[in-house]
Amino acid sequence: MFNRTKVIFSMATHLRLDHQTRQHQIVEAARDLIATGGVHALTVRGIASKVGVTEAAIYRHVSSKEEIILLLIRDVEESLFQAISRATRSDRHALERLEHMLELHVSYVELRQGISFVVITEAAQFEEPRVRSAGRRLVEKYLSLVAEIISQGVDKGEIDHTVSPDAAAMIFFGMIQSAVTRWLFDPLNHPLGENSVSMWKLFRTSLEFSDEDADLHHKDNGGI
Repeated sequence: MFNRTKVIFSMATHLRLDHQTRQHQIVEAARDLIATGGVHALTVRGIASKVGVTEAAIYRHVSSKEEIILLLIRDVEESLFQAISRATRSDRHALERLEHMLELHVSYVELRQGISFVVITEAAQFEEPRVRSAGRRLVEKYLSLVAEIISQGVDKGEIDHTVSPDAAAMIFFGMIQSAVTRWLFDPLNHPLGENSVSMWKLFRTSLEFSDEDADLHHKDNGGI
């Protein structure tokens, strides 16, 4: 009886891993299709061709294009937050953490050819509630992380207390999104890495104390 149960468990595990492997292949193929032909190139037929199986084989692992988008969103969420975790989990100065987060995010976007923002934009246009909800959660999770770093910076006196963490987080996300959009249209004239440096300088200025506030802050903290 024990051996039979062990065999059944082993078979179930094998099937589960096979399903996970196939879904991973589907996500990889979907990313390639979007990178080369845009969202309109994302079809089950195209994915089947990339993976090297029939469309029927793909439908055994995903039920629709909407489910493929959901898998892409989950993939973006896992990979993006892993990529920026070195900055978000750091205990360095808030401004240093934000700058590092920007650098890591830009590197991630370049490595993945801007797929993350394409997927988020596509999710916002879907009528399927699950897709829209998943896309919204991803963006809100990112904004919350940025806002939390800024809020901690305000509490520690590293960022001007007049700064709104939520508003600043939206600006942070928005400047990356706009830079990526220009880069996708014209990568030669709008290099993402170079633009991110100038964007950071401008964003940092908006978070720092003014000269007058800096003097007051210095005095409040025991300065002469």
